[in-house]
Amino acid sequence: MAKTDVYMTFDNSEFIFLDSTESTNLYALELLKSRRLNDGSVIVAHTQTRGKGQENNQWESTPGKNLTATIVFYPAFLSPERQFQLTKVISLSVCTLIDKLILPKKSLIKWPNDIYVSHHKIAGILINNEITGNRISCSIAGLGLNINQESFSINAPLAISLKMITGKEYILNDILTDWHKNVIYWYEKLLNPVTSQLDDAYLERLYLLNQPAEYEIRGERMTATIRGLAEYGMLLLENKNGKQYKCALKEIVFIRQTV
Repeated sequence: MAKTDVYMTFDNSEFIFLDSTESTNLYALELLKSRRLNDGSVIVAHTQTRGKGQENNQWESTPGKNLTATIVFYPAFLSPERQFQLTKVISLSVCTLIDKLILPKKSLIKWPNDIYVSHHKIAGILINNEITGNRISCSIAGLGLNINQESFSINAPLAISLKMITGKEYILNDILTDWHKNVIYWYEKLLNPVTSQLDDAYLERLYLLNQPAEYEIRGERMTATIRGLAEYGMLLLENKNGKQYKCALKEIVFIRQTV
């Protein structure tokens, strides 16, 4: 658990700052058992001792160098079949945040929700959705954004940070505030019955869209091209013979791309 908790309020969203915790997502899950946080509240950790990524991977982050945070929403207006819309919201919030920092290359979304710059991973996202009946009662979205870290271990060969790209040192609280504003901006798109802006923006950012590349699809290595998304947010690909594949997370492996 955390060593130090400091609370403040900003536009009805609580910001909880932790000195140390295993994982901001796990902390949020435990905290929500005892009390309800305001919609859009954020938990931020100076140090994560066991930060998580997709597929139980560990998230590497030097203490105090990067943004490791979790945001909480209660999207009861969303059915479980539409939960990938939350993935779009969090992914786009990071991309539009990075846009404002004026990097030499545009940030892209490696399906489903890793953020890449020039074939290198700058951010990862992990979302836990709690489903009650036919609605999503709570969504806990964790973000690890590499900011001021200048080197990564051999276990993270694709990792890159803002400082490694620009040579600049960034103020973490400024990045946090801007990210929160961007999340709220995209989240509000879900409240609109017409969500085409959200869908189009995600597709526009999709890493390797319409570009032939190497993949392992259901255990078979092949050259294929991402054509977009299928139902429930599955990735739609097409091989050179025109055969299409609709892939869930565990059914596809991206083969490393060169710069």
